[in-house]
Amino acid sequence: MASPVPIKVIDGILAGLLGNILMHYSIGVNDMTILDLRHIPVILVAFYGGFLPTIISAAIIIAGRFFIDVNFSSYVALFMMLAIAIGSGVIVQFLKAGPWKRWTVLLIYSQMIFSAALYIVVDNYSEVLDFALFHVLSTLIGGYLTLYFVDYIRNTSERYYRYKENAQRDALTGLYNVRSFDSHYNRMIQEAIEENEACAICLIDVDHFKQINDTYGHTAGDEVLKQLAELLSRLTRAGDILSRNGGEEFSLLLPCCTVHQAKEIAGRVREAVYEYGFLLPDQNRLQLSVSVGVSAFIPGTEEKESLFQEADEALYKAKQSGRNIVCTSWECSYR
Repeated sequence: MASPVPIKVIDGILAGLLGNILMHYSIGVNDMTILDLRHIPVILVAFYGGFLPTIISAAIIIAGRFFIDVNFSSYVALFMMLAIAIGSGVIVQFLKAGPWKRWTVLLIYSQMIFSAALYIVVDNYSEVLDFALFHVLSTLIGGYLTLYFVDYIRNTSERYYRYKENAQRDALTGLYNVRSFDSHYNRMIQEAIEENEACAICLIDVDHFKQINDTYGHTAGDEVLKQLAELLSRLTRAGDILSRNGGEEFSLLLPCCTVHQAKEIAGRVREAVYEYGFLLPDQNRLQLSVSVGVSAFIPGTEEKESLFQEADEALYKAKQSGRNIVCTSWECSYR
């Protein structure tokens, strides 16, 4: 997945700063020529980010080189960095190969440009051949180690966030689980208090779900829950939090929402579920209904602990009143 433009800009700036740091740990070939690994950060951001961060990093490194000294070598370095940046961007964009092969091509290409620049700025290339060979060796070793550690850190970070996300999600439906619900619930209440805004909750329970498992099997029941989760997700507003609290019970947290607005949303959920034909594994269609309990929290008028309890009591009332119905603490309706 491509990184956002601001991230690419930041990556380019950081790579440019790193390139300038590397220039200060350089090998002095003569009075105006230095050898270093400033090209490694440039090809690294090209490898992961494409043209934009590559050009930014090269521009910063070029500016840093002129800050060190303005001479023939610095002008050669200007064209060298531009050639490395543009060429690296082209290689990454058009070379279809595995990551390590592409990285090898980037290392070889950048080193060839660097070596050509060295050849231009020194009078007798044979006198600096030892430096040039050491620079090639440093580029290859440093380059491969850099990619290895960066790739290791990226993979470790991705696994961490993936495990963290999985711990917050219900394995069957992909919705937030009950642990995540508790966290989002407390945050919603706190934000409602701070912003002096009402918020609401809908508890949604599938009617007669045990009969589905008993009649069609647990595989069919699981498929129904997955389709229901997808349907409910399409019915939520931006910013709403949908969770599976366990079994056939779902919850919908509604920030910045009055009880009347919540009843409207709950009514649309009830109607949409009742009109939807759930497809079973045997390709038969099944009609379901849900009961919904609704409660709203208004800062300053009630205790925050009562919101969930009132919604749960309203859900029980909906079950007792015939199911396929929306209830609050004081009334029930089919809308």
